Amino acid sequence: MEVVIKRELTEDALKSRLGTCEKCGAHEARYTCPRCEFRSCCLQCVNLHKKELDCNGIRDKTRFKPVSQFTELDLLSDYRLLEEAGRSVEAYNRDVIKRNTRMNKELPTHLHRLRCAAAQRGITLRFLPPNFTRHKFNTTYLDWKSKKIDWKVEWKFTWIDVNTVENRVSENENLHNVFKKTIEANPKYLSLSEAEFKNVHIFLAAEHSPGQNGRFHQISLDKTLSDNLKGTVIVEHPIFHVVLDPQDRYPLIGTPLRVREPRIKCKKEPSPHGDNDESSGKKQKLTFFDVSDGEEQSDS
Repeated sequence: MEVVIKRELTEDALKSRLGTCEKCGAHEARYTCPRCEFRSCCLQCVNLHKKELDCNGIRDKTRFKPVSQFTELDLLSDYRLLEEAGRSVEAYNRDVIKRNTRMNKELPTHLHRLRCAAAQRGITLRFLPPNFTRHKFNTTYLDWKSKKIDWKVEWKFTWIDVNTVENRVSENENLHNVFKKTIEANPKYLSLSEAEFKNVHIFLAAEHSPGQNGRFHQISLDKTLSDNLKGTVIVEHPIFHVVLDPQDRYPLIGTPLRVREPRIKCKKEPSPHGDNDESSGKKQKLTFFDVSDGEEQSDS
């Protein structure tokens, strides 16, 4: 009997402390959302508040709380959060795949030889961590006896969104022959007329080149694969973008990117004194998103 009375007193105290339900306003609140502290009275009101406020009901463990409102429960919550972070770090260190990296580690012998051979040809070759898909399926190979590199070449046909791969392409092979073999091997997806074949444009993305983000190298079909890759930075293997109509979407390396003009929301009426922006000669400021790579717009 005493237990029932104490329980009723506890529920009454809880209701008086929480107040009325913030959703319906007809009943006393019995629950508080751990995330947004929304007070509700029943399951229906809880579900409605989650739907309307887009709340998942999960407490935000990293939410800021003033020292004046800090309690022992908050201290215990922070302690458990640190323990959880420590367990995640230990699990990460025990995972063989996740802890693999190329930083401060020597390359395997075959990769070191391949990179040195590419450097002798003026090609900067870089490798990804072993668990990366691009590294796993890279078939680029150095024949140690003949000192020749057989590259894996990937073609991206942008207008039909088709990717093809050619394995073990000799560095001394003419790129025109490689491209023609690729077209003939995929007649179902790739069909180019003679005019389209002559007007095709091929680009290689400039990767790991400071200040050249979003730019490309122009690739010539009349040169060998090695000559086309000379002076470039290759990550694992070359990926060529095949384009029929570039339309200024593939700026070449060393050239400024096309700056998007800022939008003008409304036109200001000229003042009676003639103090407008054009007469004063002031340049219109561009935001960071209007200028790519943080470059300033060149004066025409």
